[in-house]
Amino acid sequence: MKLKFLLLTILVTVVSTQRVSAEELPLEYFFKNPEFAGFQVSPNGKELAAMVNLNGRMNLAVMDIETRKARAITGEKKQDVSGFMWATNERILFFMDKDGSESFGIVAVKTDGSRSKVLVEPLASVIASGRASELRIVRVIDILENEPDWVLVSSNERRAAYPDVFRMNIMNGKTQLIQRNPGNVTNWFTDWDGKVVGAVFQDDLKVGFKILKDGQEDQWEDVTSTRFDAHSFMPAGIKGDGTTGYVSSNLTPDGKPRDKAAIYEYNFQTRTFGDLVYERDEVDCCALIQNKKMRDMIGVAYMVGKPEQVYFDPTWKARMDAIDRALPDTYNAFTSLDDAETIGIVAASNSTQPTKYYLFDFVNKKFEHLADSRPWVDASKMSEMKPYSFEARDGRLLHGYVTIPHGSDGKNLPLVVNPHGGPWARDGWGYNAEHQFLANRGYAVIQVNFRGSTGFGMDHMQSSWKQWGQAMQNDVTDAVQWAIDQGIADADRVCIYGASYGGYATMAGLTFPPELYTCGINYVGVTDIPLLFKTAPDSWAAGQEQMKIMVGDPDTEEEFLEQWSPVHHADKIQAPVFMAYGKQDPRVSIKHATVMEKAMKKAGVDYELMVKRDEGHGFRKEENRYDFYGKVDSFLAEHLK
Repeated sequence: MKLKFLLLTILVTVVSTQRVSAEELPLEYFFKNPEFAGFQVSPNGKELAAMVNLNGRMNLAVMDIETRKARAITGEKKQDVSGFMWATNERILFFMDKDGSESFGIVAVKTDGSRSKVLVEPLASVIASGRASELRIVRVIDILENEPDWVLVSSNERRAAYPDVFRMNIMNGKTQLIQRNPGNVTNWFTDWDGKVVGAVFQDDLKVGFKILKDGQEDQWEDVTSTRFDAHSFMPAGIKGDGTTGYVSSNLTPDGKPRDKAAIYEYNFQTRTFGDLVYERDEVDCCALIQNKKMRDMIGVAYMVGKPEQVYFDPTWKARMDAIDRALPDTYNAFTSLDDAETIGIVAASNSTQPTKYYLFDFVNKKFEHLADSRPWVDASKMSEMKPYSFEARDGRLLHGYVTIPHGSDGKNLPLVVNPHGGPWARDGWGYNAEHQFLANRGYAVIQVNFRGSTGFGMDHMQSSWKQWGQAMQNDVTDAVQWAIDQGIADADRVCIYGASYGGYATMAGLTFPPELYTCGINYVGVTDIPLLFKTAPDSWAAGQEQMKIMVGDPDTEEEFLEQWSPVHHADKIQAPVFMAYGKQDPRVSIKHATVMEKAMKKAGVDYELMVKRDEGHGFRKEENRYDFYGKVDSFLAEHLK
């Protein structure tokens, strides 16, 4: 019996795959939890683990590769399992928080579902005066293969912004401090044997990388140290010798600056550059594709418009070429391998097809379909996401994506512009359930990687500083104008919708300038910039000084920040607004909702507010997503069609 049908029978209740009218598919079609997610191979290559949807919550299941017998090993009913990893061949670690608190717990469980042990208790949000003051962060940073009962974790329990490194016993949760934070380390760097060898540090406006001198505990040497806005230099990977590896840097070996970062070989002991490994003119480069067995890099992955990857190792290039020939219409990538590289998982997707999983048997050279993440999605009914580019009003080249409703002529459509969060992040290409839902309802959707979006070079980043509501917002406005000029959008039917910083951009768009939009949807967005600083969790402390340079200093520039805070301009809002927030949000305090609501009520703005008490920065629970997007559906139908 094929795996797909076996797992469906044993583990899940499936959404009906019967044909549904292409005119309007139900909400569940887009926002139901995936049936499967994140397949991983056990270290010995004998079993697979995956997250599975059990009665509306993501849980864990394990399957024997040879017999294809599967079993659920968790039965969480209140909270989704958010991720997992194989610790040994017999035990799996999984992670979950409580109601969006982001204080994730760690649980170890045997592969038969027995001997479940909470190693780190998931915590509920501790919100005091609108501030998540106790955001505990414990992360697994390495699996200690030579010590099967132990893993390495970083923990901020001693100092909120600067984690220490501990060995943690996966049988009983006991910890041993092995590396005390010297005072400014934000991320740790380990070699292939799980030994701490370096660290990324952040000290006010200085950033850099340091290594342990001669392997001595607490004897640190700076490899690089500079103002964060001078140049970027970050370790990207390490070779098996433990002394050489790779860096992503926008400095050349002779010290000359370059706008786009590139991958170079680097000797961490002698602090010398080696050869240029890879570069792209359009974007910063790159994510390394590393190989555990070879203890080295075998390729790179990057994204200009669509994701791409380049393999340098001939064996792996041949494997990937064969897979791409077999699956020519999708972006394909290995996501998991066993230690001996006999079994691999390939994830395949594109902008109309959610992820499909395939099993690659290297020994027998077999390639077979494993399961679909969302088998009910009919790709032929979905809408293609297409990259585009245009010049902003000041001549800056901007990149983004446009999604036109399937079957439409792409002319004079109601438009939803969807600025991304971060803001120091970027939009990428691929299947997007939100955009497919909006396109299914007849709306064109555009995204734009406005200035400040990551991956487009130093100048693109720095051009965003102190530009919230200004040049950054102009880029969003210019993207809308591009869609109008192309004949895609009806200028009288444009809505702006975004989450987090995108929620800020929504409220800013409704006030600077107010006449452009027919409506706005603010999802967990910033409304008061000084408040963002006041309510930031302690774990953000390391980046506060940089934030003051990039956004503005609330201690010395409060008037400036208030000028660009939508809460102080509610009287300018002309369009109806829908807002949604999670009460447990540790990033954007619920206070952003309450102060904005008060201001809009005073100004007589037509608004609606949804607050979920059991959510944080975005709605993770399936039932809450249904509620939110149901409201979005009716709101847009009322104001945009």
